[in-house]
Amino acid sequence: MSSITATRSLLSNAWYFSKIGFKRGFVFLYGSRVMDEGEEPLPEYELSELIIDFEGKALILHGYSLLLDIVEYVFRGMKNRVDLSVLSKEEIKELAEVGLVNAYMSGVTLPLAVTEHVSVLADAARENGVRAGVIAERGTVTTNPFLLVFEVDNERLYYQDKVIGGVDEVLCTPQRVKNTCLIVDARGYGNTLTAIEEVYRSSHSVKEAYEILTGPYRASGVDEGYVVKGAASDLIVYDLRNPLKAGLQSKKDYLYSIIARSQQPDIVFVGGDVFYEFGENLAIPISRVDRVVAKLDEELK
Repeated sequence: MSSITATRSLLSNAWYFSKIGFKRGFVFLYGSRVMDEGEEPLPEYELSELIIDFEGKALILHGYSLLLDIVEYVFRGMKNRVDLSVLSKEEIKELAEVGLVNAYMSGVTLPLAVTEHVSVLADAARENGVRAGVIAERGTVTTNPFLLVFEVDNERLYYQDKVIGGVDEVLCTPQRVKNTCLIVDARGYGNTLTAIEEVYRSSHSVKEAYEILTGPYRASGVDEGYVVKGAASDLIVYDLRNPLKAGLQSKKDYLYSIIARSQQPDIVFVGGDVFYEFGENLAIPISRVDRVVAKLDEELK
């Protein structure tokens, strides 16, 4: 989705979550990075292709990263693994694109997967100009600009040559988060937002949960997981003018409670492009997969 000419976006008069907490002001995106943020934007930022004045009634957060069902999204929650070998590569890619769209519309801007179909996921990410991640046995998958690879070797998790930690330490489930957790395994959840909400409920504080939900960004060195200058322009926006998202804003504590609700974002930016806006998927065209599911149903009879 990212274009050759970098997209500029000015998000003004909003609350945004920086490393020191909530700040009120603007966020300026230039291509795949947050170019600037602060109280008042420079005049030239007003020439951006996209300008949104939130009238002081929006929260801007860094996007999340969780381990999800992506290729297997349509079959989430099933006890038995579904054999996809009867499907063509194109049909499996259609399934992967459905899983990617679910991730982005839930605010998961860097979805991770454990899958036998890594090459298909990589193709889906590349063709749509997005980034995904996989967890795989060390030496079995090659990284590329559209695919981050976390590797497992002797029960330890690596990113490139860096040891992240023991697998049992850094992986956790939404109901059982711990202070060593960096990757939330939300596979099997019928609703990704439910998994995110459980992380907030299971953590000692909203900030702790938020840092866990953005952990893979830090572990891979993409950024620190906050809306700061130089961060990836993977952002989620809650527009508090939306009656379903309305909340008190007179105290910053109230803003933390809005985050913890884990509602569906109103706008999602991935790499600086708007992927999801007010209920509409704008970036990845997805096909009806009922034909693919029917094909699998015939095999399972």
